[in-house]
Amino acid sequence: MSTSKLSDLLSQLQHSSSSPPQKITSLLSSAKRELLTLDALLPRPTTPASVLLLARQTLETGALLSIRLQQPDAFTRYYQQLLPFYEIPDSSYQTSGNDLKSQRSKVTGLYLLLLLTKGDYAGFHTVLEGLEVEQAGKGKGLEGDEFISYPVKLERWLMEGSYDRVWGATKRDGVPSEEFGVFSE
Repeated sequence: MSTSKLSDLLSQLQHSSSSPPQKITSLLSSAKRELLTLDALLPRPTTPASVLLLARQTLETGALLSIRLQQPDAFTRYYQQLLPFYEIPDSSYQTSGNDLKSQRSKVTGLYLLLLLTKGDYAGFHTVLEGLEVEQAGKGKGLEGDEFISYPVKLERWLMEGSYDRVWGATKRDGVPSEEFGVFSE
């Protein structure tokens, strides 16, 4: 089971933000086919840690590129595919120390923002409550996470009617990363 082709595709995807949308979509399709070939689209107890890590990174990259391409349905599918990977303890991903950290926080924050823009407040609060329970079990809170706290603040300001604060926070320089700025366009 060789992961070199998937690694190459992932590298191309991570450097493709200025590529035409058709090329990015084609690369994403190839990467997902490679995940299927490696039987890594869903994590299994027998999946090697290096393959798990590559699969998670590929799906996270796909999610972030989908947001940049303004494809909310594709982003939602990537988010749903990532959930089983996020249930795996970090220790299962132990590989060399120079591997990229999970982008779970950013992807989840973007998903919360997407739910908020769709007006799906029930879905927003369901995801948020799950995160709070998970973080409480670790003895942490969500307030210190810039990617999660951003949509939480926006939702609170919307409920308060503080639209000027929402307007100010959604300007390009007020967002935690460039992907969040897509929602301001």
